Amino acid sequence: MKINLFLAFLGLVSFKSNADNPKNNCFKKLNAESYQFNVFTNQYYFPVTGMGNIFTAKYHPGISAGFVKNIKKKEKTTFYYDAKIGIYHHRFIQTGVQLYGDLGYRINLPKKFFLAGEFGLGYLHAIVHQTKFKADENGKYSKVKNFGKPQVMTGIGIKAGKQITMGKNTGRLFINYQPWFQFPFIKSYVPLLPNNSLHIGFDLILK
Repeated sequence: MKINLFLAFLGLVSFKSNADNPKNNCFKKLNAESYQFNVFTNQYYFPVTGMGNIFTAKYHPGISAGFVKNIKKKEKTTFYYDAKIGIYHHRFIQTGVQLYGDLGYRINLPKKFFLAGEFGLGYLHAIVHQTKFKADENGKYSKVKNFGKPQVMTGIGIKAGKQITMGKNTGRLFINYQPWFQFPFIKSYVPLLPNNSLHIGFDLILK
């Protein structure tokens, strides 16, 4: 899995290079306000009540990237949406590939700090870490190939951060607490799987 996360990191480098390439700038064609990348940890606990386990339980790594587009911007507030693709690995449970978007509302605070709330909905491809075997008509067992299964993911995000300037570039450094649900996980006894994610990321504002 470490190799997969390294490949994901290389993908982010390529992602940034393409965004900086004026000949192939899909973000400008989308009229995006910024592009975003972040790392996170994901824990299977109930929202809010399980928040403390993010800091005490084993780290389950994830990485994601995407773009942000403004819907309506005012002097102190911004209504926006984003689209992201990500992957995370939870030992013994599953690896999840995420494709989702958020509707968000950001409030600008003094000294370039900000707070934002988001509602997210999207697709999760879950590859469960369980080996299954199937018996044929002769009673011989063979390993069942695991291609994963489609799931729905939905939740909210509570984000806080600060706008910063680095040389000629301006962006937003943020922390995002994201409680969300995955379903249908296991219909017989855990149809709705609660998650808690903590993201640390950066929005690079496009000029």
